Parts: sequence; C-alpha cells; structure tokens
Amino acid sequence: MRMRAFPLLSAVLSAVLSAGLSLGLSLILPFLPAAALVASADEGSPVAPATASPRIRPPMGVLRHVDAPTIFASVPSTAAPTRSKELVVLVGGYQSCACPDDGTFSVLTTRLTAAGFDVVRFGTDPRFPYDTYGLIEPSAVNLRDEIRSLSGQYEAVHLVAHSMGGVVADHAFANGLGRSDGVVSYVSWSAPHSGSDAARAMALTRSVSGGSADPFRESLLWFNLESHSDAVRDLALTHAVAPPPGVLRLDLREATDVLVTERDAHDPGVTSRVLTGAVEGHGGILTDPQAIDQTVRTITERRVPPDERSHLLTLAAAEGSRRIGGAILTLICVIAFAACFASIVGRTPVAARLADTLGTFFPRGKRRPCP
Repeated sequence: MRMRAFPLLSAVLSAVLSAGLSLGLSLILPFLPAAALVASADEGSPVAPATASPRIRPPMGVLRHVDAPTIFASVPSTAAPTRSKELVVLVGGYQSCACPDDGTFSVLTTRLTAAGFDVVRFGTDPRFPYDTYGLIEPSAVNLRDEIRSLSGQYEAVHLVAHSMGGVVADHAFANGLGRSDGVVSYVSWSAPHSGSDAARAMALTRSVSGGSADPFRESLLWFNLESHSDAVRDLALTHAVAPPPGVLRLDLREATDVLVTERDAHDPGVTSRVLTGAVEGHGGILTDPQAIDQTVRTITERRVPPDERSHLLTLAAAEGSRRIGGAILTLICVIAFAACFASIVGRTPVAARLADTLGTFFPRGKRRPCP
C-alpha cells in the first residue's frame, strides 16, 4: 500500500513543480534583452529557405561571405558537384529515434544531398546500434566502428551531431576515431560537452527518492521526458573531451536553449557560436537557417566560415545565453530541492493514504515512442 502510495502523492507534487519549470521559462524568454538587441542589429534580414541551391549562399544580412578568395571559395553552382563522394554521418540526441524518418535532420539532409553528399543516420545499421536511452560508451564505440567500416569508400567523412549525440561523438574520438579514419570535420548542435546540470539534478532526485520508485520520473514522463536512464546518468558525469587533432571543429547552439546551457556546452579549444534564429532553442536549431548554412559551409569548404554578424548581434546573443543559463540553473536547483522534499514527505503514513486515494485519477506516464 505505502509503496504504491508514495509515488502517487509525490507525482502530484512533482507534476506541479515540473509545470512550474515550463511556466518559469515561458515568463523568462519573452523579456530577454537580447531579443531587442538582436532585432535592432539585424532587423529585416532575409532568411535563406531550407531548399537553397547547392551554391550554399548564407542569409545576406547575417552571414555574408566576406573572406578573401581561397581554394575553397568557388563552389559549383550545379546540383551535382564534381568532387569525389563524401559522407556525412548524423548522430541524434537523447530520446531521438535511430531511424532515417524521424525528421530530426530533414532540413540538413535535403541541403547535403542536393550538394552531392551521401548521408547516413547513425543507428540505422543493425550492426552498429544506437540506444539513445542507453550507456554512452557502447554507442560511441559503435559510432567509431561504423565510420571505420564506411570511410574506405569515401574521400572524406563529416560528422554532425545534435544534443547528446555530440557527447557520443566526443567519446568516439576519445576511443580512437580521428583524421586517420577519414574524418575531416565535426559540427555539433546544442551538445552538452561538459555534461548536463539538468541530468545532475535528476540523478540527485532519484538518489533521494529511492530509485525506480521516483515520482519525479512519473511527472516528467507526462512531459515526454525520461529522467531515469543510463544515458541521463552518463550525462550527469560527462566532462569535455579534447578536440581531435586534424579534425575541423565547430560548436553551434541557440541563445534560447533551455536544455543545454552555456555551462553545459562549454568545450575548451573549440570554435563556439551562439545563434539567435530560434525561439525554442534546443529543437529549433535543427531548422535554423543560420545553423544549417554554417554547417553546410563548414563541410563544403572544409573550414570554419567566418562569423559575419555584427559585433552588436554577437554580444546580444552571448548575453542572452548567459542570462537564460543563470535562470535555468536557479530553477533546476529549486525544483530539485522541492522534488527531494516532496519525496521525503511522501513517505509519511498520512501522505501515503492520501496518495493511495487519489491514485486512480492519475495515469502512468510512458517513454516517448518512435514514429
């Protein structure tokens, strides 16, 4: 009776706390000073369509190419480049489906295939599985091995990873993947290279509340977020990995990303840029024309393209990111403390009986299914 009751009452309390996080974020984002600065610095800039031609032209008001001519400056304007075949490997994030049709990289894939690249989604080959809820290390080894199995067929291999996929890629490089395997470039989007503060809070809450009986997990599942998994525990312990020698690196993230903050994304020695093209930053980067353009240019030109935004726009993006990061860290601490307190209170006999009475009104949450 009490084992069933404890999660039920605490689930109610935790659901309120989780809703508080969503409400808090909705109140924070509209008032970011960065939004006003960005608007004044870049008002009226055209946005490149997702189906842009393979010439890889950036948005004229934000990312105009002003470099001096180089051997890579002239990109063929036809739909079929004359270069030898190159491969781009895409690595999805936490809770993504290791399948080609979940839509995660659809915009980027369209651009890359139009430019003549072969594109592979990591995890679709059953010989090299990718469990996005599982331990990071086995997935990293599988990523390394899949690239090695394919690299001999291509002139070059490029990696693009989103969210936790960036951590998987980092560990693949730590396990020996490198320039000798044909990897030329690696671009990460919203990757928690230094681990996740949210994952650390989830691990703490689970420890206090007693593991699998954690009501905090139940409440987060209602929001399609699984807090109890091997991947979350690994993300709580992850630290930045040294950049691989000889491999071009670029980190991109949005100023409005509330899941991967500036602290989480810290990656010493790597060129990092904060973008302002998405209202919801973590998933929005997947369709942000700025992120798509900089990624494709990095792959096509084999160099990190210059940041052609105004100084004011760059400062606004960085300041907005810092403010959101500080607010999110505060909310994480408050909610983690409240969830732990609710778990302790939920163990009392009175709370257990009350939760048992209310239990039939609250369905159990489930992990988000693949399409």
